[in-house]
Amino acid sequence: MTMQEKFRTIHYGIGAVGSEVLKVALQRQDIQVVGAIDTHPAKAGRELGEVLGLGRNLGINVSYDAEALLREISADVVVQATTSHMITVYPQLVQAVASEKNVITSCEELSYPWTGQAELARKLDRRAREAGVTVLGTGVNPGFVMDILPLVLTSPCQEVRSITVTRVVDTSTRRLQLQIKMGTGLSPTEFRFRVSDGSIGHVGLKESLFMIAETMGWQLDEVKESIEPILATRRWETGAFVVEKGRVAGVRQAAVAMAGNREAIRLDLQMSLGAENPHDSIVIDGKPPINLTIAGGIQGDQATAAIMVNLIPAVVKARPGLLTMRDLPFIPWWSARGWWKEVPDDQHLRVL
Repeated sequence: MTMQEKFRTIHYGIGAVGSEVLKVALQRQDIQVVGAIDTHPAKAGRELGEVLGLGRNLGINVSYDAEALLREISADVVVQATTSHMITVYPQLVQAVASEKNVITSCEELSYPWTGQAELARKLDRRAREAGVTVLGTGVNPGFVMDILPLVLTSPCQEVRSITVTRVVDTSTRRLQLQIKMGTGLSPTEFRFRVSDGSIGHVGLKESLFMIAETMGWQLDEVKESIEPILATRRWETGAFVVEKGRVAGVRQAAVAMAGNREAIRLDLQMSLGAENPHDSIVIDGKPPINLTIAGGIQGDQATAAIMVNLIPAVVKARPGLLTMRDLPFIPWWSARGWWKEVPDDQHLRVL
């Protein structure tokens, strides 16, 4: 058996998602956390273990000066989790790439940026190639449930006519920031105003839709998006919110793609307090047809943290440039570890 390879990571963003990612990374024997960065001045200089609430020190202080830390600390991957929009995270990503470090980011628009942020995507891809590093945007949604998983499920189909994905999430079990992002507690009028300025709703539905369409080779004639409030049918107390009946409990979003006269792709997302029957479902109208339902749905915060950590070996070993989840091997977190090199030849038959 060979010695297990260790991957050195710097974590950029120690908020709700970034903290969850760090806690998963710290449990892994093949990952060594060597640095932490956060743009919130209140976290600067504090011991990372204290910020995470671990009850123990990790010997790492959170830095506010990203450029200096990235320049001074040697690492394989920067694990970035700050915000949803590419235009905001682009300078942070460029800093990491300039220091010749690979990047995994939870930025939703980075999951498939070639349609919504094509110019920035081309610039980032060029910079990454020149630096010889990989940049990957991923997460549970976008990045898995509503794009990669349905694409994987088309593998046994001789033909595919349409793909429908539905995700229903009970936000009462999720983090405060997500509840805020869903407009929890707003009046219907306030909700519509906040939708118009782009501060309310899920980011990434369009990215998932175009990833599916372009991977399937479908020429789309029309794409329609909608977002509507889900109103509370009773009074809710969440700890952070008191939501009266008739005020906003969450959102219902949809992205629909037409190819000719047929509905080729439909992505439906419902995220609200007390959502009934939480689940993820994928329906493929094909030959053969496929209908998959995940009861309860995939818990988003836990899954996003796991995906980002599991992909660290794959990103280190991937080709340089800006990649998406569809560019990686079928099971990247398994094949990237090179397990077959560590199993003696006479054990292969027993393993398989």
